[in-house]
Amino acid sequence: MQNLHQKITETVIEYRKQEGLLIELTQEADFTKFYLELGYSSLFEYLNIGQGISAATVSNLITVARKAVQIPAMKEAIDSGEVGLAKLRKVSSVITSENKSEWIEKSKKLSCRELEKEVAKVSTYKPRRDFWQRINADYFRLSIDTTESFKALAERAQDVFCKKCQTNKTLTEVFEWALNEALAKHDPLMKAERAKAKMKSVTVKAAPASKSDSTSQSVTQDVGPTDNEREHIPQDILNQVVLRDKGRCSFQKYGRRCHHRRFLNIHHIKPVKDGGQNTVENLTILCETHHIYLHHQEEIDRSLALIRRLRLDEGISG
Repeated sequence: MQNLHQKITETVIEYRKQEGLLIELTQEADFTKFYLELGYSSLFEYLNIGQGISAATVSNLITVARKAVQIPAMKEAIDSGEVGLAKLRKVSSVITSENKSEWIEKSKKLSCRELEKEVAKVSTYKPRRDFWQRINADYFRLSIDTTESFKALAERAQDVFCKKCQTNKTLTEVFEWALNEALAKHDPLMKAERAKAKMKSVTVKAAPASKSDSTSQSVTQDVGPTDNEREHIPQDILNQVVLRDKGRCSFQKYGRRCHHRRFLNIHHIKPVKDGGQNTVENLTILCETHHIYLHHQEEIDRSLALIRRLRLDEGISG
């Protein structure tokens, strides 16, 4: 039994050292943004989807990695094998350069539950990231932190939907109904599909798309620093681009396409300043991150080349 205990203890220490290495690599990835080249729009997405690390662990890892840039003693504590990533995540909201010794020492000595109580004494609550957990082949469990006003809003929506259907409805059914109503009004892809269907159904005279079917509220047009007088992209062109790209970032590299559907921009493949036109062929949808990346790609590539060269020089001198 003592031998088994010793082996487990040694393995845990080694495991924590690997956590320290992972923190270091995460800091490097956060700085270089290399994951953009692989088609991921965020560090969280790269680690969670690309590397298959659980959402909870990724959240802990990124939070501690970023905090450890300001407070290197956090990573040193993990490297020593005396404290793990999960505990340092719990103190990340309260640890500072002034009190780091106190909180690192508490992280080493206290259990997770005891540490949570200590943090709660001095910390204001911050809502955690929404969390999806698969239950079986058909169902997920969604965990969210909400306010009192959100609870009242959900209960009121449930009352309205139950009255509308003349039967009791679960919150899942209420949220599904409310989300469908919201998307029908605001989703640019659904608006483009309606506009396309409307054009097909009109045989004599094409009716103009209604104001509610404009995609501009959800997909931002490509605007450069001197583009105040840029020609506005016609709505029918925008609709065709949204339909072709399926309301999703079109950035693709190494056989993988970015799956982001939020904060979308319309991007000119050939810039307007170089004669690029507002045609379906010259327009594409990009998430905000990849849009910025493409506009500043040369500058980013130069920075990455410099970083690689510095590392190479350090390796040779070492």
